Amino acid sequence: MLSNPVLPGGLNRQLRVAFSCRVLLAGIVLSGFLVSLKVSASNETGPGSPECNLPDSQNPLSQNPLSQNIITSPLLSVLTLNLAHGRKDAFNQLLQKAGTTRRNLEEIADFFSESGADLIALQEADAPSRWSGKFNHVDFISQKSHYPCRIHARHAQKYMYDFGTALLSRAPYVGSLSHTFAPSPPTTNKGFVMGKVLWNPGGQLQEPVTVSIISVHLDFSRKKVREAQTEEMRVMLGDIAPPLIILGDFNTDWTKDESALRAIVAKGNLKVYQPEATGLGTYKNGKHRLDWILISKDLEFVSYEVSQPVLSDHQAVLASVRLLENLSQELDLGDHD
Repeated sequence: MLSNPVLPGGLNRQLRVAFSCRVLLAGIVLSGFLVSLKVSASNETGPGSPECNLPDSQNPLSQNPLSQNIITSPLLSVLTLNLAHGRKDAFNQLLQKAGTTRRNLEEIADFFSESGADLIALQEADAPSRWSGKFNHVDFISQKSHYPCRIHARHAQKYMYDFGTALLSRAPYVGSLSHTFAPSPPTTNKGFVMGKVLWNPGGQLQEPVTVSIISVHLDFSRKKVREAQTEEMRVMLGDIAPPLIILGDFNTDWTKDESALRAIVAKGNLKVYQPEATGLGTYKNGKHRLDWILISKDLEFVSYEVSQPVLSDHQAVLASVRLLENLSQELDLGDHD
């Protein structure tokens, strides 16, 4: 019988640790596919209902004036970040302590508060999960930041995990919708969540406009699945009136052949910021631009940046948009901003 060779410098021990980690992770993936929690048979997974922990004096259910529930920023500032289940840039969230996950999320909460964004979209946002500390990451960030209002849609639920997409806001949501895409095994389910907020830029309009904001996460492994998911989303959103902003991890860039991103921009009559520009990468140290912000034709980009702090294996994207004053001219434009 062959025995394990003894390698110099402790290498044998390192190899055994690495092998054990690989076996452990393989078991996690397998259990995730085979051991299910009790999940609704409906395609809608998780509550996806707005929650808002405002002080009583600001609670939308109180008798306060409606103006307190309206965003009045002259420019609407939006941000998107894939949370990577709270692991930051570590190898896997299961291999870190819950305290480390909490510190990572506190850092993200501080970044959000300092960003000044009005609305924030999240992906890989965990509900209490065995692999990431057994606490709700969205609720935690909301409590630690300046964003008391949130919507959390849980698209993927198995024994080890429970996660999805989410939205954060300073102001209450006036409507919501969550949707889980058709299953695409062996990868985990993906989907989107939509919230509606009231916006009166600078208080200059007689009536506020209702802005629909969407956080979406598409499949990472197959182009055909991403194409099906974007078409599924486009059909579902066909009756949604603009202004509309879609943010998230599309797991594709603009330049690839038959990009699902290009398809939804064209079919949805949307705009994207400098799609072929360099220096806007969001994954693998900026090598790939997977995270995007899409806007309807009645909006215009004023600023757009990719953040530098390391908060995840993705980088955050922050943009500000304005409401166009002359829609009749802008709707005829064929080029993308």
